[in-house]
Amino acid sequence: MRNTALLLAVSLGLAFTSHAFASDRPDPGKLTNKCLDAAAKKFDVKNDYIQLQPLQPADAGYSIAGTADAGMDGKKNFTCQFDKKGKLANLVPEGK
Repeated sequence: MRNTALLLAVSLGLAFTSHAFASDRPDPGKLTNKCLDAAAKKFDVKNDYIQLQPLQPADAGYSIAGTADAGMDGKKNFTCQFDKKGKLANLVPEGK
């Protein structure tokens, strides 16, 4: 009986702990929207002209690579960098 109660307590503790860690991760959809909005503003295009790659873990948090089609100015590659809490830290244009 004592072993069963101990096993139950440990199981519940692990369940609550894993849920707490899972909820600390930012919502990928929100990060995607933040990146879209920042890139649209940076390159002066509508969100429809931006293509994003899937969210990737990075050393400092997360990153999303993307390309903005700026019309006559050509395609601009960039990376949105997020901290571990999901705050947009930087939008880094590639190349020029």
